[in-house]
Amino acid sequence: MNPLASTKCAARLLMALAAVSGLFLTAGCSSSNKVSTNSEGFTNASLTGTYVFSSTGVDSTNGVFLAAAGSFVTDGNGNVLTGGNIDINSLSFGQSSTPISAASAAYSVGSDGRGQITLTTSGGVLPGIVLDFVLTSPSHGLVTEFDGDGTGSGTIDLQATGALTGSYSFGLSGAAVSGSNEVPLAMVGTFSTSVSRAQGISFNGLADINANGVATADLNLAATVTAGSPGTATLSSYNSSNDLVATYNFDVYMVDVTHLKFIETDTAQILAGDAFTQQTSIPDGVYAYSMEGLDSTSNVEPLAMAGFFTSASGTLSDVLQDYNDAGNFNEVAGTGGSFTTVTGGRTELTLNSIYNGASGLLDSPTFAAYPSSGGIEMLEIDNPTDGEFGITGGIALPQGTTTTISTTPGYGLNLSAINGNGGNGNFEEDDIAQFVVDSSGNYSGPEDINDEGSTTPNVSFTGTLTPDTAVAGHGSVTNSSEFNFNYYAANDGSTILILETDSNQLGLGSFEAQSSSGSGVRTAAAHTQFSPVLFKPKGKGAWKKRSK
Repeated sequence: MNPLASTKCAARLLMALAAVSGLFLTAGCSSSNKVSTNSEGFTNASLTGTYVFSSTGVDSTNGVFLAAAGSFVTDGNGNVLTGGNIDINSLSFGQSSTPISAASAAYSVGSDGRGQITLTTSGGVLPGIVLDFVLTSPSHGLVTEFDGDGTGSGTIDLQATGALTGSYSFGLSGAAVSGSNEVPLAMVGTFSTSVSRAQGISFNGLADINANGVATADLNLAATVTAGSPGTATLSSYNSSNDLVATYNFDVYMVDVTHLKFIETDTAQILAGDAFTQQTSIPDGVYAYSMEGLDSTSNVEPLAMAGFFTSASGTLSDVLQDYNDAGNFNEVAGTGGSFTTVTGGRTELTLNSIYNGASGLLDSPTFAAYPSSGGIEMLEIDNPTDGEFGITGGIALPQGTTTTISTTPGYGLNLSAINGNGGNGNFEEDDIAQFVVDSSGNYSGPEDINDEGSTTPNVSFTGTLTPDTAVAGHGSVTNSSEFNFNYYAANDGSTILILETDSNQLGLGSFEAQSSSGSGVRTAAAHTQFSPVLFKPKGKGAWKKRSK
């Protein structure tokens, strides 16, 4: 684990959020170049063209929120060409938007789709960034930051530019400064290229904000967005009296006309995330969901949950919730739920009788939900009267008809987790892995680990996937060499969400089917990401460092 752990505990604060899939775990992992590599047909030529990337996590100096996004150009032969740019924003380092210095940038792709790319800038708050990735196709992959400046998880996508049109739904998360502390901040919403006017204000969207557990719901939004490499955006939210609530400024990187990446350029707070084309309904069917955040702002413990629900005409049934609250894992069968009519791209979704906080009682939390082509973006907006304000957010993805894990393609995995470090403070770990599965459910492959700036490549990643005989697409892991988790099949089996079930580490992630000649499935961020800064171990022996 991170060798700086004992010196950084007192400096940490909390943050919250964004980004994309990921989680992994712990200590006791040693580097081994003898781990076998699975050949899936990838080469350096698999990464050819202009790509957009993002990563959100924490820095290795103070453990505060760190976001990065940008674009780069590759030639298919291991070289990065001119034309790229990197945005970095940290409440520790500051903010910069800087061109890539191509002369000192390079990349490599292995036959299993794993690789690394070094992106160096000629200035800015950091000298650049190293991304460790696993390609699921030549157009999509999963990444972690893999250098000594910090850690984080995100995605990499082949760019295809065009003109913005129609409406987009977004999910953003991050951190803000409150006094001398860093506190969680998250925002979901929608904006359109068409504009309506009220009292001299040009409104073209809606938004919901959760700041440190206190939600401001159903706001009007005035958004100006120009996509490029980068473009810019200004999002200004207003209450029902048309009073300004907050304004945020962003750089925007276009993946294609259906998918945009946002990174805030303000320095008093940082939000980062994705926008996808808006959907106007929640079709009937089974959905897998994955969410993460805090159980409350008073107890301040990490909470992650995942499961399924079935949607039918505004009613939710067959609710399954697995949760891990600061290492305490359990499964709950919810009593159902509901969602309101989708209006302007927004609905309010309630899950009844699920676990949602430090009180230990089952609750019925309400989420602002925005359907998009990348999934249903969700953010908790209830303000409980008991004072146990929590903040959780994430996505829901349609399950589809395929619910089994295939033995044909390999899978790329990205994980982002909080580990307890033996009660001495909590630290983030982000990982990339690639594995194949045999007919008995046994999986094997290599894994790369970044424990908050301390990197370990080529760790053996093995275990057995055991399907749940009662719930389709649900299962667990046994005989794990690294971490234990439950899984949740979505997108016709091409995307599998993950919830870690260990008592000494908690997190979310996903693994995705690979095709060296196909195209990857892009989804919204699997969870609301947070920094481990304010998470407090509950007592001696809690959150023990992993011994595997």
